[in-house]
Amino acid sequence: MTAFTATPEAIPVTTEDHCQLELRRHTGTKGHRPVLLVHGASAASATFRIGERQTLVDYLLAQGFEVWTLDWRAGMRRAQDLYCGNRSTDFTIDAAARYDVPAAIKRISELGSEKKIAIVGHCMGGGIVSQGIARGHIANAQVESVVLSGLGLFYKGAIDNMLKAEDQVLEEILANGQALLHPMRRWDPSVCTQDPRDGPWDPLMEEPYSVWLRMPLRHDCNNHLCHRLSYMFGMPFLPDKIPSIHRDHLPSQFGYIPMKFFLHCSQNLRRGYAAPFGSMKRPDPAYLNRAAFQQFNLTLITGDLNSLWHRDSIDTMYEWLRRGRTSEQPRGLRKHVIRDYGHQDLLWGTGAPEDVFPHILAGLS
Repeated sequence: MTAFTATPEAIPVTTEDHCQLELRRHTGTKGHRPVLLVHGASAASATFRIGERQTLVDYLLAQGFEVWTLDWRAGMRRAQDLYCGNRSTDFTIDAAARYDVPAAIKRISELGSEKKIAIVGHCMGGGIVSQGIARGHIANAQVESVVLSGLGLFYKGAIDNMLKAEDQVLEEILANGQALLHPMRRWDPSVCTQDPRDGPWDPLMEEPYSVWLRMPLRHDCNNHLCHRLSYMFGMPFLPDKIPSIHRDHLPSQFGYIPMKFFLHCSQNLRRGYAAPFGSMKRPDPAYLNRAAFQQFNLTLITGDLNSLWHRDSIDTMYEWLRRGRTSEQPRGLRKHVIRDYGHQDLLWGTGAPEDVFPHILAGLS
């Protein structure tokens, strides 16, 4: 039986570059220590309100946190509306790191929270949070403890994802005018006036996907959506870890991703590290600024079987932060590689409340 947390009403948050996001405060612990949960691209804040036995939101509420969730610009709840409202919206990782999380932190403070905020960034949520810290957009004066799940500043992926990145298919699709990509739907220029229908991708993606399907897969999932997600991103979960979610709820958890954001991820995957959109130069010290992390308590978590962002992403981040004297490292640096877990099952898995959530709690505390 799948566990759900009720979805609170959205609190509008407007960023400095005029994107309207959705912030939600979960009831029951107003005035307690605030924690902000930041989801991955193509997903939504609902990713924290679903689980096989318990949701991360309910777990943290039971531990006495005031829990907030954010739907930001590259998520399935906001991407289409933001694009349709302003087709020049900046959908890069740079923009999300600079504007989205800082806007949410500011709004939480405006709504009466006087305590320092803790943050959990999952998948690309971890990517934009870590980049926000490195670039100085998220300061220790506002945030003390950070948990990054699956990804930080270093991008390491599966070989088939690397091959797609090297082929530069996304660049060509974006140049052809496609602004959004959905796991199950064809792109339709009328996307802003009517609901698009399920159908194939652009031939530039659909044709190599049909070839890829004939290759031996690394999982035994017979769900068509599994295959589409696995081709787009790398397999996001271990199906046997999330039996009821896998059977009944996958379509509600994945949706549109902006093509420009997806392309920026691909560029970072080719480089191996975070860098500005479009730049293939040597690492920019402002993006890989270790000193920016020194005043934070930082916890890094991944699964040893993660085939979306390989565990090397977290291992490299940890070793990079461990360089130099102890005084130059984050104050509370920890790493946890959870055995027999993939990526999304870190949040949703049957055993996640015992195997994963306590490490998140320790990182926030």
